[in-house]
Amino acid sequence: MNIKLNILLAAGVLALAACNSPTAEQKAEEAGDQAAIAAESAGDAAVASAEAAAAATAAAAGTAAAAVDAAADPVQAAYEEGKASGAEAIGNTAQNVADSMKGEAAEAKATAEAEKKD
Repeated sequence: MNIKLNILLAAGVLALAACNSPTAEQKAEEAGDQAAIAAESAGDAAVASAEAAAAATAAAAGTAAAAVDAAADPVQAAYEEGKASGAEAIGNTAQNVADSMKGEAAEAKATAEAEKKD
């Protein structure tokens, strides 16, 4: 709103400058200076707003990344538990097969010994 008033004031002063009076020219220069200051202030405010928006966006992105990491942790833990459980089941099965094979080998050896005696 202040910028619009300053621009309107500057335009009015410039209209007065058309009268070619030294006072009007001085007022026009002052109004031009005020308009330049107002424009610079508006630019500074725009830059500050953009910087604040960028900082807020970066903070939101960081929060989102942390949330994704937090959500991924239980998934990774469940995967590792499943992998460990699967490996344990495979190990148990392999041990059962090995024990069974030892039993078969012992039985075959006993049968072979019995055949030798006959």
